[in-house]
Amino acid sequence: MSNVFVNLFKKLKSIKHIEIILAILFGLIILLVYFSSAFSAPDNVKTKTGENATIVSAYITEVEDKLANILSKINGAGNVSVMIMVEEETELETATLPSVASIIVVAQGASNVWVKLEIIKAIEALLKLSSSNIEVLIGNSS
Repeated sequence: MSNVFVNLFKKLKSIKHIEIILAILFGLIILLVYFSSAFSAPDNVKTKTGENATIVSAYITEVEDKLANILSKINGAGNVSVMIMVEEETELETATLPSVASIIVVAQGASNVWVKLEIIKAIEALLKLSSSNIEVLIGNSS
């Protein structure tokens, strides 16, 4: 085994400018370690991001529940389910909550054009959302 290392050392020593090559490799390793640590987020930022995701998730769930509750009170709407999508590029550093990007509502009474229109109008009023970002679908009658 030591004979292998001796032969390897002799081969390396016979290479011209081995010191320069090793110095360049060493320098590249140092740069690689520096940039990998420089571009990774600090632990407190990772924790803050996780906390922000929890806050956003709780916010979305609360708005969905409240919206489903109020929309189900529209005459003829029946059972209502709501799914909200928020803007992806959301920063919560200033404690502002994310903007609603789009919404899907599944309502038993959505086959009635007037009920569907009332649901869309209510969402537009409550969330200041364009009707092009609102989809109201017919739900099961079960």
